[in-house]
Amino acid sequence: MSEDVGPMSEVRVLLFLHEVGDAEGPRRWRALAGPAGPGGPQPGVVLVPDLPGHGVVPPEEGAYYAPGDVALVGVRALAAAGLDGEPPLVAGHGWGAFGAELLAAAGRASALVLVDGLGGPWVSRRELIDAQHAWVRAVLADPAALAPPPPGALDPRLRHGFPSIWERTFTEARRGAITVPVLALESPASPTPPGEHAERVGAFGGDARVEEISEASPQAVLGALSAWSRAQR
Repeated sequence: MSEDVGPMSEVRVLLFLHEVGDAEGPRRWRALAGPAGPGGPQPGVVLVPDLPGHGVVPPEEGAYYAPGDVALVGVRALAAAGLDGEPPLVAGHGWGAFGAELLAAAGRASALVLVDGLGGPWVSRRELIDAQHAWVRAVLADPAALAPPPPGALDPRLRHGFPSIWERTFTEARRGAITVPVLALESPASPTPPGEHAERVGAFGGDARVEEISEASPQAVLGALSAWSRAQR
């Protein structure tokens, strides 16, 4: 089974979407099924599905990847576990956070947690095209990325991630449609310019806050979730 069911019951289900290109992400983030600490949320089920092309689940037909596909992986994981009724708490790291944000915008989350997920520097529409061209050139220059995906291992194309999608107007319009509670956790590895954290969180349509964490790890996230849960009482 590609997802872990853990014993974490205030929050019935936690769906966590790992970073694209992180082959160890599913294994590492399943530690979220451990103790949340005093006063912290205790989900009854923790789902951390493997993204296609990361060594467990093979690439989709044609080995095509797109940022929005991460959200579809989450939908399928919930359906496979028989948990596609009540919206779960949805969280994600990096591009996984983007997938989590899409689920929240579609009304499929009771709350949203973004780990280093506020996005990279803003780009213009012209710069979006330039970023796509640069990404294609990088992939074409990588022989491993052009070869058939190796079975049971990370597809080398995923090491290139995705080109930037962070056009400001579109991003803020999407976030304005998200009215569930949002917790953004920013580590030193975040691609978001440090001075923009508060402004980016302010674009969400409901209660949203940002907290700094020492690292993007299950332990740091569990600690932040515990504090967030206590603050909401």
